[in-house]
Amino acid sequence: MTILNNPRLTLSSRAKVLLQVDLPPITDVETTWNRAKETITKATRAELGMTVPGRRIIDKMTWLWTDAVKEKVRQKKCLYHVFLDNRTPANWAAYRGARSEAKKSVAAAKAERYKDLYKKLDTHEGERDIYRLIRTRQQKTEDIEKFYGINDEKGVLITNRQQATERWRRYFKAISTQEFPHPPIPHADPVQGPVQPITTAEVEEALRRMKNGKATGPDDIATELWKLRSWNPTTWLTMLFNKIVTEKKAPTDWSRSITVPIWKKKGSPADCNNYRPIRLLSHTMKIFERVIDRRIQEVIKMTPNQCGFIKNCGTTNAIHATRLLLEKHREKQQPLHVAFLDLEKAFDRVPHHLIWYALRRSGVPEELINWVQLLYRDPKSRVQAAAGTSKDFRITVGVHQGSVLSPLLFIIIMDVITRDLHQQPPWTLLYADDVMLAATNKADLQHQVQAWSDRLARFGLRLNVKKTEYMTTDADE
Repeated sequence: MTILNNPRLTLSSRAKVLLQVDLPPITDVETTWNRAKETITKATRAELGMTVPGRRIIDKMTWLWTDAVKEKVRQKKCLYHVFLDNRTPANWAAYRGARSEAKKSVAAAKAERYKDLYKKLDTHEGERDIYRLIRTRQQKTEDIEKFYGINDEKGVLITNRQQATERWRRYFKAISTQEFPHPPIPHADPVQGPVQPITTAEVEEALRRMKNGKATGPDDIATELWKLRSWNPTTWLTMLFNKIVTEKKAPTDWSRSITVPIWKKKGSPADCNNYRPIRLLSHTMKIFERVIDRRIQEVIKMTPNQCGFIKNCGTTNAIHATRLLLEKHREKQQPLHVAFLDLEKAFDRVPHHLIWYALRRSGVPEELINWVQLLYRDPKSRVQAAAGTSKDFRITVGVHQGSVLSPLLFIIIMDVITRDLHQQPPWTLLYADDVMLAATNKADLQHQVQAWSDRLARFGLRLNVKKTEYMTTDADE
């Protein structure tokens, strides 16, 4: 893949790519996108080169090799050869002086580099670099990156790379094509009404919200390209997005993804069930998703019980509310019973019809739902694991893991199908698929848990009994 999103690249090196990029005029969606991808990929590969998947980029400290350092080192080498030809005290003194100057030059270059580094560490980008360094060192100690053996369906370890890759494909294909048994999803009347064309301001805002340094999808085009200030691609992107919604067809590349299994660091690394699938999707598609995300958020009204993926709300809010509830009941010596529910493969097993049902029930215009459906039209993925890369498999169920739109879609689903089961906060709290239920007696709590289990099953979701936890302040329990 190309290395445009390598955080070590300078803006000037990235900007050189743009001199070779000439975005094509907007015709039909597929032709326009393929031509744009071809010219961008050709320019980035020619200017920046490529990386090999799974191989870390080694920092060879090329930043140290400044013109001043080059000159001092060259002088040192020349004087050293002069000394070898004529070993006199004067030549030796001249060489030692040049060597000292070279060391000073290197030290000055390092000092300047570290000065810039310390300034960067005080920024948000610097925090991410520290996290990346810690994560890389931790991965080295785990000795898991080159482990490609995986158990088959019977628990027998597979050590053949090709067979291991096929095992991964079968595993994720089963997850991505099989819904949990459930009755038919109810009908919801569509909300008719006009939807305004996408504006340049919306695309600019979507670009600002996109994060840098993320792995690219199959098209290898990174967000950093569209965010460079040395050109203005937002107008072209706006025209492309409007052409997509008018033509009612997204580029084929947008329906393709790479599924990367991420070990949960729990259980055996040879068990497929102990891995979380992350799908690497087109970054350009994610920009389009950001536009849709903002439009949907302008329409819906979320329950106050939901803390996940909500602006100005998060896990700290839910934890704080739960602790206050527990502490008050302990102080008053009143019993409190709490259940922590978890859904089994929640994002992976969401029926697609449930997505459209929930959006309609939330009052999202049908035309905007059609935009979302474009991204779920004939999706396919392939697994990229330590053993290799598999063949494609179809995806017919679940929201896309790794999509910027999926968290919003999921919390809308949870809100629509369980809203009438919610107690006043903090007696019911949600963080995406994690649910906390509280009651003053155990029987009421059991009744709530059963009601949630039945409701989730009604819509094709399933409670994970093994990960459901119970807590109480009752000393008699």
